Amino acid sequence: MLSKDKKINTELFNKIITSGKKKYFKYFYFLILEDKKQEKSHITCVAPKKQFKKAVDRNEVKRKFMAIIKDLYNTIPPSYNIIVFLKKEIIELKPQELKKEIKDSISKLI
Repeated sequence: MLSKDKKINTELFNKIITSGKKKYFKYFYFLILEDKKQEKSHITCVAPKKQFKKAVDRNEVKRKFMAIIKDLYNTIPPSYNIIVFLKKEIIELKPQELKKEIKDSISKLI
């Protein structure tokens, strides 16, 4: 998991929800808010209950996604605050495929 200083707090989460830009991809979409003043990027992952009925599934996909993000954190530009909303199709992906999708989507943000 990511350390607390790299995650999004409640205040920032609400700010991103109200004024963030959406970027859609096949297995997830990003809500992004750019802040030129900050030194680190912040990221969090959301698995909606409408997409994943069981808590076990929600926790599993969030854990897998955040483990990959931990490896790829340095590729995210430092001025970005990102909330990732996962889609139910992500459950069917193998870890290597998921890592490739995340890597490609992060490169498209820049």
